[in-house]
Amino acid sequence: MRTGLGRSADSGDELLRRMAARRRRDNVVVAVLAVLAILGGGHTILGWFATPPRGPSDDTTTKILGRSELAESFARDFVVTYLSASANQQDEIAQYVSSGQQVTLPATGRQVADPAVVFAEREVSNPQLEVWAVTISARVGKAAAAPASTAATSSSSGTTSAASKSASAGPGRQYYRVAVSVGAGRVRALTLPAAVDAPGRGSDLALANQNSCNADSPFGQVVSGFLTAYLTGSGDLSRYTVPNSGIVAPTPAPFVSVETAMVAAENSGCGTSGATARILATVNPKATDGAAPTLAYPLTMVLSAGKWQVQSIDPLPPLRNPLTVVVGDATQGPQVQSSPSSVVTTAPSSAVQVPPAKQN
Repeated sequence: MRTGLGRSADSGDELLRRMAARRRRDNVVVAVLAVLAILGGGHTILGWFATPPRGPSDDTTTKILGRSELAESFARDFVVTYLSASANQQDEIAQYVSSGQQVTLPATGRQVADPAVVFAEREVSNPQLEVWAVTISARVGKAAAAPASTAATSSSSGTTSAASKSASAGPGRQYYRVAVSVGAGRVRALTLPAAVDAPGRGSDLALANQNSCNADSPFGQVVSGFLTAYLTGSGDLSRYTVPNSGIVAPTPAPFVSVETAMVAAENSGCGTSGATARILATVNPKATDGAAPTLAYPLTMVLSAGKWQVQSIDPLPPLRNPLTVVVGDATQGPQVQSSPSSVVTTAPSSAVQVPPAKQN
């Protein structure tokens, strides 16, 4: 019996020691968690009172735009001066770029005309300095000597080359890129200009209005009357617009007559249903000296007191939502209706949707 009681006492003491050790371990864990909670809570509380990071203000944006214009005007002047300089005009080049640049100039300067800023992008920025990459286009050499209309005629009559693959590349135009540093209102070119390729052709976006409306449809009648009054000055413009639309016809009227070529709507009803509509209309105008190129007018129309009226001339045509890039040479324009009841709709054979922009 003594032996059994001794073992029981030993077992009880061992259990108490284990419980005490476990309690100490739990206390340490709780203490560590409490410290972490205090630190995290303190950081959270400080975050409540801390000033949030400043976003771009109107003042900041204005200053960036100002520095961009400064870099652009400097780059344009530099490119014109550099391309037209002759061998005895090294000092003029030194006004734009370091004299340490190894510059070889021709004996006779080239003719340069119609310089234009094509693109500008800020590449480096710190509180003291910014570096901008600016692309300038100009007509150089023989292209500069000939009038723009003559150059365009000669270009159109020749064979299309790889150099004219870009829609933005005008006849005889060359493109030059310059790196410009801007700081405290001072500008300087970092290197001599580099001849570069013209900007590439952009993407075609699918339009939302793929349904053609004939001339007798509600949309066709209103659009034709509105654009005739708007472009020729004949007829009452207010008859086709909502009150207080703010639409004012050009003065003096640029054309003597217009012919409506196409009216395209998002809805195949072409005005027989709905209360609002976005329309794309094209017209063939005629001026006093003859026919003029086709013009396109995106319009927003509303149904008011039982009749359709133009609410606004929009800056953009109706686009698909989400934005859809047309791939290849797919035809995406609406076709002419054969009768008021028939609607021919064509869609791009291949298209890629553009994901919506995400705000960082």
